[in-house]
Amino acid sequence: MAAYATLDDVRGLIGQFTIDATSKPTATQAQVIVDDTADEIDVRLAGAGFLVPVTAPAYFLDWLGLLNGYGAAAAILKSKLPDATGQGDTPAYAFWEARYQAGLDDISSGTVGIPDAATGTGLILPSTYFTRNPDVEEATGAIAEPMFTIGKVY
Repeated sequence: MAAYATLDDVRGLIGQFTIDATSKPTATQAQVIVDDTADEIDVRLAGAGFLVPVTAPAYFLDWLGLLNGYGAAAAILKSKLPDATGQGDTPAYAFWEARYQAGLDDISSGTVGIPDAATGTGLILPSTYFTRNPDVEEATGAIAEPMFTIGKVY
């Protein structure tokens, strides 16, 4: 299947690191990672009941391209820097991995308005606060901070 992102898209995300014929991973290996990441996205989409690969609308393809790039960037950085950590001893690839996993979770939970390829209409699957957030609190930003959180011990 075709990927939603290109290798150049991923290069743009991790511009500090070279991906070419002599790098580790090589450009050929990195392209396989991009393609594999797209396949993983398609599995989530198919599991949610949608036709894959998605071919329209353009705004959704753009979002899938970003998601594909995030996942591939994380996997490539894991391969380039397997022991690297960043601030707070988190892996250097954690930013891209978190964005990728959040996107996959949004597909699975139905919180993303995924277009129905057959009819061109949008479809949002039913969900509740608890199905969207089985393990962690929902990020509400500054608008509403919960008084009682899952991880807080009183």
